[in-house]
Amino acid sequence: MCSTFANRILTELSDVKDISIKTFFGGFSVNSRDTMFGWITKKDFYLRGHADYRSLFIDLGMQPLSITTGMSTKLLDYYKVNDELFKDREKLLIMVKMVIKYTKKELHEKNTIKAKRIKELPNMTLSLERLLCSVGIKDVETFQKVGYLSAYYKIKKKKEAISMNILFVLYSSLHRFHVATLSMETKKEIEFEYQCFVKQMDKYLHKE
Repeated sequence: MCSTFANRILTELSDVKDISIKTFFGGFSVNSRDTMFGWITKKDFYLRGHADYRSLFIDLGMQPLSITTGMSTKLLDYYKVNDELFKDREKLLIMVKMVIKYTKKELHEKNTIKAKRIKELPNMTLSLERLLCSVGIKDVETFQKVGYLSAYYKIKKKKEAISMNILFVLYSSLHRFHVATLSMETKKEIEFEYQCFVKQMDKYLHKE
């Protein structure tokens, strides 16, 4: 890898704030703070694509980055900055700033979606997330509204053989700490709370 070329890219982008490069898969990632928006490989510089401007890159003749893995070649959503664009530094800087803006926006949206997933909570497994989804608890916000007692009650109705340990997992996940830290005393309190909850539910259902 030619670090001289990487330093040239840094020089070209010197008017853009918080730009840095890091070694990355035999090349360099080009970053705005902690957000990767470009890739330097050998003597080529690539910018990250996005649905809102990908067609512009294609119209400019920017070729996608291809990576050979074994017997196959994979095209990545990064597009080569050609010589014509390098000659127009003002246009290049405008394009780089646009790419940074959209990359940060896209990553923020992805992180927001990820944060809503129940699977991202401590202790949570994919199978338990699916089980919760099957009873209408499909995101963290709903889980918080329903509560761990009602959530366990719902999935217990659906899957009677489910272990009491799942109640402890739901409690710990909702409070965002590892289930292994629960003391025996706390577990007994949670079990007692659940027994009271079941009695209340039975009375409510009996009235109906």
